[in-house]
Amino acid sequence: MPNSDLQLLRPKEVCQLLGGIHISTLYRWMDEGKFPVQKIQIGPRAVGFKRSEVEKYINGEMGEHTEESDSEVAAA
Repeated sequence: MPNSDLQLLRPKEVCQLLGGIHISTLYRWMDEGKFPVQKIQIGPRAVGFKRSEVEKYINGEMGEHTEESDSEVAAA
């Protein structure tokens, strides 16, 4: 089995793992700091994300985006 730390996921694959969000939502979350996984440039017009870091985010081991956090920000 390949080492998950070395596997890269393309943005569309990350979107599917995050519940089928739109790719523009992924990039907006990145701009807003809600998706803290660093993208890796793998070509002139191609980026990837380390599978291990995406899995940490999904498992709550990094800052995560939730609807509750949105409502807390709106209430502030």
